[in-house]
Amino acid sequence: LWALLALAVVHDVRDRRIPNRLVLTGLALAGLLHAGSLLAGQPPRAGPTAWAPLAGLLAGGAALLPMHWLRACGAGDVKLLGMVGAFIGAPAVASTALNTLVAGGALAVVALALTGRWRSVLRRAGPGRDIPPPLPPAPPAKPPWRLPYAVAIFLGTALTLYRPN
Repeated sequence: LWALLALAVVHDVRDRRIPNRLVLTGLALAGLLHAGSLLAGQPPRAGPTAWAPLAGLLAGGAALLPMHWLRACGAGDVKLLGMVGAFIGAPAVASTALNTLVAGGALAVVALALTGRWRSVLRRAGPGRDIPPPLPPAPPAKPPWRLPYAVAIFLGTALTLYRPN
């Protein structure tokens, strides 16, 4: 899981994409590890039932789907959290999703500070400001900068799995 998440972070930071091949490999490995644990009589991480990885996949994907609809994260991020859910199960991926959102917010604040964009955000969100009527969208001169959300997913997973009890 950690190797796959690290690869996803590298791809997301470098290319702003998470390859489907990486996510599909992770899903296959999660299923194989789960089946192997069940056959060996060991408790699997995702849960005791045969369908636990599928439940984790669906829960992880569903957790970020609203953010994707709002264009706050990409489809690769949704699939990546689903892959994490296949490894760790639905209950743990719910905590991971919450931790990911917190980590993503913290990363966004850091990114705003490092890129100097925080001034424009504060100017638009200042107290007593009226929101101007929407204008027709102008074609951007360059693609907007996007936060590599795989970093937040990595951190959210780490917070869930390694927090002190």
